[in-house]
Amino acid sequence: MYALSALSTRCAQLPLLFAGRVAGGLGTSLLFSAPEAWLVSEHQRSKFDDKYLGQTFGLAYLGDAIVAIAAGQLAGAVASSRGPVAPFELSTLFLAAGALVVMLKWGENFGGKGGAVAEGEGDEASSEPKGGGDSTQVVKEAKQAMLSDKKILLVGAVQALFEGAMYIFVLQWPPALKAALGAGVAVPFGKIFSCFMVCCMLGSTSFSALSRKFKPEDLMAGMLAIAAAAMTAATTLGVPSGALLPLVASFFAFEACVGMYFPLIGTLRSKYLPDAYRGVIMNLFGIPLNLIVVGVFLSISKLGLAGALTCSASALGAATIAGLVLRRTVRS
Repeated sequence: MYALSALSTRCAQLPLLFAGRVAGGLGTSLLFSAPEAWLVSEHQRSKFDDKYLGQTFGLAYLGDAIVAIAAGQLAGAVASSRGPVAPFELSTLFLAAGALVVMLKWGENFGGKGGAVAEGEGDEASSEPKGGGDSTQVVKEAKQAMLSDKKILLVGAVQALFEGAMYIFVLQWPPALKAALGAGVAVPFGKIFSCFMVCCMLGSTSFSALSRKFKPEDLMAGMLAIAAAAMTAATTLGVPSGALLPLVASFFAFEACVGMYFPLIGTLRSKYLPDAYRGVIMNLFGIPLNLIVVGVFLSISKLGLAGALTCSASALGAATIAGLVLRRTVRS
């Protein structure tokens, strides 16, 4: 799906570009649900200690950051020599390599077989879907499992709000830095992206160290508060005045939080989402996430740069509240 999306950038027809984005959306949905669901189910089937799952997520996202640092530099180099479509063309080689690894090394699993049951959920969060192969029934059961467990809903709220804020940031940091640097100044986007990925790497490394001493719910609540403060600082100190230093410092702090967020949310999902419905529920979480992003960018002409980043900061503030409620719910 991603390869089709990447190759569609060579097309000059708008319908084909839209079709490419649909393929990219399908790829994104699979990427952020299927591998994690597969990993958790395989981890539980193999009866490994649960403490290693969080460490695995931390190492995985550390590796992601390292690859992304190199990718930023590589994309910038090929774009300079062959134009803006070249990074998409190059990405198909890496996608093919990833597909080959999956085909050769991954055994299929469907969840449920020997999977753990969500804590405190008894029969309602059975590790085996009651709907069997009926996809409509499985989705219905997944919704029921979500609504019957407050912790699942809170994890979903954190995911939708944080990632919604993150996607708003992804599309707004380039114009924010261009505005701060002023007209006529060439912005080194590839180098800045690599710097962001270094911050992500520091965040995932911090998670690996802190997870040995603190519970994931405590870490999530603290990280969300820092992320909300960083985006608020960018919105109030950096954007209105065009001051580069507070803007860059805030963005770097937020990216460090992003690096900590992904292994954290993976750990929480493995802890609270029922194994049989994990992939379905993760995709259901994506519905409010996309509504947040689409809503903001349909209104971008009215919101402007400052308004969009304010929406991002507000979403992070709401995510912090959800994280604190989750922390209190688990402790009570």
